[in-house]
Amino acid sequence: FEHNLTRDKSKWMGNFLVVGSSGSGKTYWVVQLILRYFRATKPYARRTVIFLSPEIDIDKTLKPLRDNRKWDMWFHGIDISEHAVRKSGMDAISYYKTKVDDVIESHGERAIVVMDDFPDGAKALYPMLRKAFNTMLRTARHRITSVISLQHTYAGNRNTSQALQSNKFIVFFPRSQQNRCIMFLRDHLMLTVPEAKELVHRFAKLDRYLVIQLHSPVMMFNSKYLLLL
Repeated sequence: FEHNLTRDKSKWMGNFLVVGSSGSGKTYWVVQLILRYFRATKPYARRTVIFLSPEIDIDKTLKPLRDNRKWDMWFHGIDISEHAVRKSGMDAISYYKTKVDDVIESHGERAIVVMDDFPDGAKALYPMLRKAFNTMLRTARHRITSVISLQHTYAGNRNTSQALQSNKFIVFFPRSQQNRCIMFLRDHLMLTVPEAKELVHRFAKLDRYLVIQLHSPVMMFNSKYLLLL
């Protein structure tokens, strides 16, 4: 089984919350998802991908998207690091307006907006990024735009509270966060702890990632196994 994005730009793809500790593979999973989408979609029909990250220029995992001129027309990387703000010579409000808000406003129709660990970006940008993130989760579907958020935890208070209510998919990496997966299945899918443990251990043996679809039909799957709940 493989999760792929729809090639039909008239359809909303839903929002994603990708949860994992550093090194778990969450950025790699998102990059491969986008690459499969780009390769499967005709150039005239591709959505724009707006990728916000405090490590946009140094994360080697982003290289297939960031450094491949083939995707330049559709991939817009935005540096939200402390260093980028200082280097620009702008104050945080001006930087956000010019580098983030204007880009999303110009390219955010039928787009994919990826927010990669935005709480780790420049401190002065954080309130504006958090407000934009929560607003997009509620309203981006009206522009047929999907939001993909990469976070260290699904229990990130203000950073993920709206995401849990507004996303269609949650992606976990059970080999590195089994307890969190078990807690999520218990608290949000109403499984018993023994049931949740058995499922998480089963999925962890089969693959690195676990996708949970929260909209009907509710299901869990990875590359080798799919379970309807």
